[in-house]
Parts: sequence; structure tokens; C-alpha cells
Amino acid sequence: MTTPGADAVPATTTTPTTKDDPTMTHATTTTGGARTRASTTRAILALAGSEVRLLVRNRLVATTALLIPLATAAGFGASGLRYGEGWGGTVAFMILTMLLLTVYIAATTAVAARRSGLVLKRMRSGETPEWAILTGMLLPTVGLAVVQSVLIGGMFLAFGAGLPENPALVLAAATGGAVLCAAFALATTRVTATPEMAQVTTMPFFFAALAGAFWIVSKPVDEATTLMLVNPGGAIMHLIQAGWDGGGDVLTAASALVFWAALGYEVAKRTFRWEPRS
Repeated sequence: MTTPGADAVPATTTTPTTKDDPTMTHATTTTGGARTRASTTRAILALAGSEVRLLVRNRLVATTALLIPLATAAGFGASGLRYGEGWGGTVAFMILTMLLLTVYIAATTAVAARRSGLVLKRMRSGETPEWAILTGMLLPTVGLAVVQSVLIGGMFLAFGAGLPENPALVLAAATGGAVLCAAFALATTRVTATPEMAQVTTMPFFFAALAGAFWIVSKPVDEATTLMLVNPGGAIMHLIQAGWDGGGDVLTAASALVFWAALGYEVAKRTFRWEPRS
């Protein structure tokens, strides 16, 4: 004798999978991407905070990056010396010198030191992307350069300089110059085996940029030639000078700045070393 319903298959609850419901796949991917971005952002900020603490503790780097540019700008402002006509040339030269010291030389030294101590190698073995590691290391110097640009401009205003014609252009040029110097700092670490060697390996670009600055400031802003504008130092100088005094060939100088920044990045991407040479 059989019991009615004995052969019936018990009802089960089927949980939809991501294959059955494409929207679940999209939601999972979106959530995972958001978490990854948040994790990367936290890693960048943590690295940046660590670099700030290390920068302050290193007296040589801190003096080079913090005190010398501001002291030099204060001295020039108090003496009344000027480069070229108006205040734009002097302000531009002080900001360019600060970028070379605060960003280019300081960042080259810092990256070489982290690599020599195998810090870069250890960080690379983690989950943080390579670009995020380098961004976190360079972010403090770039941000510091922007702040110092504002302070240098404020110093010259206090010493009697007129207000800039285009403050946004001055700030944009200083920021772009900081990015350019950071890119070239990474490229220079390819030939910088130790942090002490950075004092030597950074000199070619340092003096080349200053030579371009002296060349372009030798003439009024509206008489700058294309050759003066297409070198890194001349491009940064001209943009800041044009933003302060007005006039100038902003398009050519901005194009040159973007080109040099992209070139420095490309060279760094192809040649950067994450660990010391054996």
C-alpha cells in the first residue's frame, strides 16, 4: 500500500547565481571596483603621510626643500633685485628654483633612498599597484611645491610686487612644473644608485633648466623666441611670468611643458628600477 505523494520530489528553494542573473554580476563587479579604489586611495594617503614624516626627519632634505627656497625668495624680495622687466621674471625664477630643489632633487634623493633600503621592493610585493606606490611617494613634494609657490608669491606681494594679471595661470604653471620635475626625478633615479649620488646625477637637468630660465628672462616676455620656450626651464618660467605680468606666448610654452612632462613619465615608465643593482 502506497502513501499518496510518497514519490513526489520535495520542493527546494533555488538561489539564483550570478550566471542566472547578470545584474548580480554587475553589482558584484561594481562593489569590488569601489572597494579596490578605496583601498588604493587609502594606500596612497598612507604612503604620502609616511613620506611627509620622513621628509621632516631628514635635516638635509628638509633644509633643501623647505628653507632654502623661501629664504632665497625673501632675500630677493628685500633687496629689490629683479630679473627682467616687472616682477614676473623674478617671481618665476624663484618658483622655478624652488621646484628644482623641492621636487626634482628632493624626490630623486627620496626614491633612491627607499630603493637602497629595499622599501620599494617590499611595497611592490603587496597588493598596492605600482603607480599608486609612486604617486604616494611623490604626492607630498608636489603638494609642498604648490604651497611654497603661493608663499613665494605672497612674499613678493608683501615686498611691493603688483598683483598678478592671471593668478590661475601662475598656479597652474607651478603645478605643471611640479609634475614635470616629479616625472624627471623618477627618470633620473635610473642612474642614481644611492641617495648620495643624487647630488651628482641631478645636476645636468638642474643646470639645464636654470640656463633656460636665464635665457628667457634676458628678453621681455613678448619677445621670447620659440627656442626659449621649448626647453623645460624656459616653458615654466614663461608661463609664470606671463601669468604675473601678462602677455607672452602661453600656448607654445604650455605645449612644451606638457611634452616634457609626458617625456619624463615615459622614460621613467620604461627604465625605472624597483630594487638596487646586484
